[in-house]
Amino acid sequence: MNEDNLIFYGDAVKVLGENRIGGYLVRYGDPDTPDLEGDFFSPETDLGIETKSTIPVYYQHGYDPVLKSRKLGKADVEFQDVGVWVEAQLEMRDEYEKRIMELAAAGKLGWSSGAAGHLVERERVGKSWRIKSWPIAEASLTPTPAEPRNNAVSVKSLFDDIQPAQETPEPEHPTKEDFNMTEEIKAPVFDQDAFFTKMQESQQAVIDEAVEKAIKALEPEKKADFQVTGDEADRALEGNPFKAVEFFKAVYHAEVYGQTDKRLLPLKATGLNEAIPSEGGFLVTPDIAAGITQNMWGIGSILSRMNPINVSGNGLTIRAINETSRADGSRMGGVRGYWLGEAEQKTTSKPTFRNIELKLKKVAALVYATDELLEDASALEGWIAQNVPMELRFQVENALINGLGVGTPLGVLQAGCLVTPARYATNAISAQDIPNMWARRYIGTNDYIWLANASVMPQIYQLAIGNIPVYQPAGGYSQAPFGTIFGRPVLETEYSPYLGAQGDLMLFSPSQYAFITKGGVQAASSIHIKFDYDETAFRFVYRCDGQPIWASAVTTYPVGGGTTTTISPFVALAATT
Repeated sequence: MNEDNLIFYGDAVKVLGENRIGGYLVRYGDPDTPDLEGDFFSPETDLGIETKSTIPVYYQHGYDPVLKSRKLGKADVEFQDVGVWVEAQLEMRDEYEKRIMELAAAGKLGWSSGAAGHLVERERVGKSWRIKSWPIAEASLTPTPAEPRNNAVSVKSLFDDIQPAQETPEPEHPTKEDFNMTEEIKAPVFDQDAFFTKMQESQQAVIDEAVEKAIKALEPEKKADFQVTGDEADRALEGNPFKAVEFFKAVYHAEVYGQTDKRLLPLKATGLNEAIPSEGGFLVTPDIAAGITQNMWGIGSILSRMNPINVSGNGLTIRAINETSRADGSRMGGVRGYWLGEAEQKTTSKPTFRNIELKLKKVAALVYATDELLEDASALEGWIAQNVPMELRFQVENALINGLGVGTPLGVLQAGCLVTPARYATNAISAQDIPNMWARRYIGTNDYIWLANASVMPQIYQLAIGNIPVYQPAGGYSQAPFGTIFGRPVLETEYSPYLGAQGDLMLFSPSQYAFITKGGVQAASSIHIKFDYDETAFRFVYRCDGQPIWASAVTTYPVGGGTTTTISPFVALAATT
């Protein structure tokens, strides 16, 4: 991008009455509807202005030989959903400005914005380019038709070719002659029809000349001692030659959209080229995409729902009620209430307590890389710093589910508080299993998530209670699944056991799991460990611990001395028997 001023056409000018005009100075687009150069504006584009601010209004960006850089007024800016709307009050100081208002009323004017070319920035989005920065310096009224597919052009190169600058000295006090006026009302000198006629003729001449030179350069030299034979690609042009405009369109579509017109095939190189490695192809270095592509595994979906406690020491002690039953005399570990008659003696009771002891454990990863590799592969160090910690998060999340509690956090599948309802059918997930698991949950919290192995999901998709799907929406496979069961999200995890094993489907309450950390992942690097090998060591350490708050499942209250069961905030479907 050169440093010329650039312009971009907006919408048509709308007359609002009382010498006010408006319209969209900028229209937002998307990657599927770019302009002819593949550019588009978005609501995130930095336009260098704010809503309710004002910007100056000119005619033809100050390049009209008569009006030059005279300000016609100021435009108020308003950001809307579809673009940037401007409204301006024309000052109507003379017949020229009145004539401009008449052109607007006749629908012959459009809006265009101007920006300094060296401040314009773009970024790749698919096969299009989003304009990141377009600092608007002014708004202009132009007889150029508003065309949403127009591309940004250099205002200097556009107008200099058609209207050479006129070096007319400015008198100290402008007179009627300065504006090339008579007593009659005249339109501005700029001739709209001549402008576009000359621009089209100039562009077509350039295109025709370029095509003629390109085709002549590719024609084989005629010699008397050999005969030129054509192949199938050469015959693609027979009876269907390129026209000038079609040629450039075909090249554009082949480059941007990968759609190759067969008529391009015979226009092949006869000397050194990229297609044959030994004839020059080896000399062309392919572009290397920034970054390193990798699979995404959903790591962090469980940790993101935890509420970790940061500790300053090496552990944490949590005081808890030692409650294992809701029967009379067992609630809160031994508190008992009585109904008493008048003057009856009260019976004493007391709660019991326990400690939850958490001590920080450590999970770590160590990676070596040569200094040459780090220097030559610019993306590697950033990739190591960002992605190796994902391995530590994987280890922690796996421990929250399966950890043995020795050197690792205690996972819920190994905890004494786990409740395991029996499976309704062998090696299967049945609709009856869902309410059975739901009935065994602790009802004092409502942050449950369902955890499932991917092998379980095909059966969950087909579950129904009566005619009502448990998981699949009413639209069937044509729509995305709800992603919830009984209103709680379902997460597919690598850590859950395979179909048929205990815990292949589990109900998990993050708030009932005590989890401590000492900050996040600690990263450090050193050149000293293998200094004599020119290798740098990258070390990552994550200190944490965790276990369920519940020491055991709790027996439900036996209403009227009836049947009891056990409940817990961690419910895992039992293994196949």
